[in-house]
Amino acid sequence: MKGRNEMVDKNVVYKIKDYLKRTGVADIDGEVTKMDQRAAGKSFTFSEHLQAVIYSLLSAQTVWANVERNLKNIDALFFHYVPDVILTNDYTYYVNGLHRLGCGSRLTNNQMKALPDIIATMRRIERDYGGLDNFVTSKPAKDIVRMISSSGSKYKIKQFGPALSWEYLRNIGVDGAKPDVHMKRILGRNRLGVSRADNASDDEVINTIAGLSKDTGLWMAQIDYLFWAYCATDKGEICTANPACSRCVIRDYCNHNR
Repeated sequence: MKGRNEMVDKNVVYKIKDYLKRTGVADIDGEVTKMDQRAAGKSFTFSEHLQAVIYSLLSAQTVWANVERNLKNIDALFFHYVPDVILTNDYTYYVNGLHRLGCGSRLTNNQMKALPDIIATMRRIERDYGGLDNFVTSKPAKDIVRMISSSGSKYKIKQFGPALSWEYLRNIGVDGAKPDVHMKRILGRNRLGVSRADNASDDEVINTIAGLSKDTGLWMAQIDYLFWAYCATDKGEICTANPACSRCVIRDYCNHNR
């Protein structure tokens, strides 16, 4: 189904942005994003790509706020993403370490088991493209997502579907939006009405956020973050599965109570 991003007024973005700043949940004003860094000429190293991959894995099936509070400890746990050092330890070292930090999930065991294969795939990409940065900028972001998330692809990263692939790209400065449960719900027919389904499709999320990026001048990743923070546990907690409509600053744009 075609996304209908014209249905989301750019003022929705501004209202959410102002609310999150006013309540101390999130303030993106003046931030220097990974996208800004890449636009200014920064090249991301193999270790920075590996950090981005691991952060993406840890964002799945968990409360990100728990991970966010422990990022320095996680960086230390993974030896600041030196691949050969990571590979000297059995996967249980990382499973146990993450659970000690309160950052484990039901996926952690399989994710950490996959680390050697993930690193091997990243090295294959580096070898074939002359660098991971060359790879992620060699094609439109949608195509890169497809290459690293599709079964049968030479460059499929284990444990990665489209949502985590988008998360990885944003983490190394390739702009995009992550079509996760929060984004799909808030853009679905019962909320902002981009989709005729209860939950917007991946393409509807990406196309809508791309349109809002053009309308506002914000990076897609920034808009995605604002929407996510408006919904997420330990963040705004407004547009959740059971929304707090009485506190919602965009209820005039929403279908929930109509």
